[in-house]
Amino acid sequence: MSIGKHDAFEARGNAYEEAYFRKRDAELVEKLRGVFQARREREELQSLTGITSDEVLDRLMAVQVKGEMLTAFKLLPLVEIAWADGVCDRREAEAVVRAAIKFGIPDDSAALARIKEWLERGPNPEARRAWTMYAGELRKVLSPAELKTFREDLLATAKEIASLSGGILSTFFQVSAEEKSVMKNITDALGG
Repeated sequence: MSIGKHDAFEARGNAYEEAYFRKRDAELVEKLRGVFQARREREELQSLTGITSDEVLDRLMAVQVKGEMLTAFKLLPLVEIAWADGVCDRREAEAVVRAAIKFGIPDDSAALARIKEWLERGPNPEARRAWTMYAGELRKVLSPAELKTFREDLLATAKEIASLSGGILSTFFQVSAEEKSVMKNITDALGG
């Protein structure tokens, strides 16, 4: 009788062992799938931007800039302007959303949803560093005319958004020192 129990325990042990290895195999397959997906996304990002710097591509991937999110990411400084005084009010947020649509982001897209998320949460220092590196790479891949157009359009839009926060009691539309600092960072990053 003890032989039967031994066989049952052995069969049960084998079943647990097989289940464990099936689970490990599935985890490894999923991990490999993730690696290949990340590689494809990185190659797509490199193709879209012309950026060849591994460090910049790594930073962009770390802040989840891929596909249509690239257009949203280009406009990250507008979110910084809206938050420059430490608060993003409704008018500033609406202006950033209108600007994003004007820059070609579809109204019902994941990219616009990401911008709205940034407007709710506020600036992310890691995203800011990635954008600055990205801007440095844009200086290498865009023609001087393309870079100038992008910089001037971004700064003009930033100034419009900054003017919405108003000055003293919102009667004198002034750009704050914090907003001027963000605009200077944009200019410096884009070589203006």
